[in-house]
Amino acid sequence: MTTPRHDMMNGAAARDGTTARSDTPGRPGGRSRREPIAVVWDDHLRRPSAFVRQGRRHRIARVLERWTVATGWWSEEVHVDRSYIRVEADGRLFDLCYDRLTKTWSLERAL
Repeated sequence: MTTPRHDMMNGAAARDGTTARSDTPGRPGGRSRREPIAVVWDDHLRRPSAFVRQGRRHRIARVLERWTVATGWWSEEVHVDRSYIRVEADGRLFDLCYDRLTKTWSLERAL
């Protein structure tokens, strides 16, 4: 059964609206703006089943990769705790980001 998680659906940009720099190829990085999105979470499959971007619903066909960035725990000013999920939807790849500190979803990038 697919149920939306209300604590995870009110997408908003991170505190400063930017992403941390990363030199890892194929992973999010740079100083780009994240786009707020709403995510429908499938509790049974334990993964997102769809996301809404700019008023359009994108059905997620599959999850390709998951990773976490958690650092800066020693200081609230630099603390980061995010989960990333690379998904295929509508024949394209998207990197979705869940910020565990603000409990918000955003689109990190469309590939």
